[in-house]
Amino acid sequence: MNATKKHTLLLTLLLAILLSVAVVPATAKKRDNSAENSRKAEYIYMEALRQNALNNTDSYFELLNRAYQLDPNNSDVGFFLGYYQMVLAKNDTIMPAKGYKLMKDHFDKAPDDFYATYFFGNLNEKIRNYRAALKVWATLDSIYPEKSEIAMKHAESLAASGDSANIAKALDIFSRVEVAEGKSVNISARKMNAMLMLRDTTSIFAELHQLLESSPTSSEFRTFAGDVYAMFERNDSARYYYDTACQLDSANGLVYYSRANFFLSQGDSIAYDREVFQALKQENLDLGTKLQLLTNYIRALYDDPTQHGRIQDLFAELIEQHPHEVDIHDLYSAYFAAIKDYASAAEQSKYAVDIDPSDESRWRSLMSMHGMCDNYEMAIAEGHNALNYHPKSLALTYYLAINYSMAEMTDSALVYYDKALALIEPNNSSARSDIYCSIGDTYYKANNADSAYVYYEKAIEANPGNLLALNNCAYHMACENRDLEKAERMSAMTVREEPQNSSSLDTYAWVLFKLKRYNDSKYYIDEAFKYDEEPSAELYHHAGDIYFFATGEAEQSLPFWQKALELDPDNELLQRKVKHQTYFSR
Repeated sequence: MNATKKHTLLLTLLLAILLSVAVVPATAKKRDNSAENSRKAEYIYMEALRQNALNNTDSYFELLNRAYQLDPNNSDVGFFLGYYQMVLAKNDTIMPAKGYKLMKDHFDKAPDDFYATYFFGNLNEKIRNYRAALKVWATLDSIYPEKSEIAMKHAESLAASGDSANIAKALDIFSRVEVAEGKSVNISARKMNAMLMLRDTTSIFAELHQLLESSPTSSEFRTFAGDVYAMFERNDSARYYYDTACQLDSANGLVYYSRANFFLSQGDSIAYDREVFQALKQENLDLGTKLQLLTNYIRALYDDPTQHGRIQDLFAELIEQHPHEVDIHDLYSAYFAAIKDYASAAEQSKYAVDIDPSDESRWRSLMSMHGMCDNYEMAIAEGHNALNYHPKSLALTYYLAINYSMAEMTDSALVYYDKALALIEPNNSSARSDIYCSIGDTYYKANNADSAYVYYEKAIEANPGNLLALNNCAYHMACENRDLEKAERMSAMTVREEPQNSSSLDTYAWVLFKLKRYNDSKYYIDEAFKYDEEPSAELYHHAGDIYFFATGEAEQSLPFWQKALELDPDNELLQRKVKHQTYFSR
């Protein structure tokens, strides 16, 4: 072999060795990285779940992303990542599709993952992808036929499709569950609903009678039968089964509840009244059902003063059974507020906060009810009690300041307005504007008009759309004949925004009156009356003055002044206008 050929052979062998060294270890390294990445992904995934349990959602999402990047074949990670992408999507149209695909990939790969597949089925129902939901429930039902809750989901999904063949399959599944669990109202109701979709009333009543025959002494089944017959307007049969249910179990509150609703639907108010009392007396009827029944009863009868005693008797019965249930006192307070018995409403609100002082809205309600009674001293006392439990509450601090203002305790009011301002988040300009407006009202009430206008301007600067600040500032300016053109612009804005607000219309009418635009003023004062269910003495007084100049006839003004005087009998200016039947400016 010559030297050249020998050299060439050596190069070839060396190259082969180098290639084998380069290729073989590289292949091994790639395989090792894949396994290592899978392990890393699993560790990161477990940490993601831990962060999620700690409610660290940002870390959870970031860790899921990292785990999926390391191991895209881990469909467990993909499932949770996909769901989170759908949650974060909002207005994004691409991310939800990507997220849904990740979840579906896991379902296709591991349909026997019970938790994930069940979750995926519910998700499809939520996004109204009913065909996909049906596929999920059918798959899960085939894997876990012993789980009745899945079978019921499968059957419900089949029935919801509206296809008669699917409804028949649903009925077969309901029957399968029924064999395993026995007859029940729950299953029979679902079967009958499916039969109703097929308009098969014969089968509905056959199913109903099978249910009744399965347990002849069940008051629950007979109550259900009454409901079914009532739905089909077979009222004699409905009444028979309700009565039978009561005979079987005279202490079953649910029977009285159902029979009460039946009598209500029949317009039999006397029987309805009797059944409501019977239902509420039954201690085995759960409190939620009792409160719903009582709420319906109050809605039907609270505007009839002759029924107020009956309603209060019902509350007394309920409180005797459940003396420490705060929801009863909340409802009782709301009832008294609806009939404008604010002192009794305050009493019930007090019971409620004594039972549960943790809900600051109850404290606000209590303070409001005292305020409606003009009992500002009590409202202030309860406000301080409330702040002992909720020292950082902006709303309670603000309420306390307002009540100090209403009590004409200006210095204390300003102290708590300042405290309220200190509690406002920096970007909450709307709340700041509301408090500035209240400070303006307080200063004006204290005869410090200059300071009042300063704070009205601050309120409008913080929130140019603060209609209350615009209205109050414009009204006070009109009363003082101060910059009336500016007052007109401000008041006009409130009327444009709320054309049916009686207070805004009254202010605008008064500003126009001061501008001597009497015909326009008359139009807007008429509009104010149109939208005010209980006109005030001030509104009648304004109307009398406006009509005096708009019509030039005292006879048209006099009825307004007289009505105003009835509502405000100590007003000396009104007394003179009525006595002399003419206008006086002061």
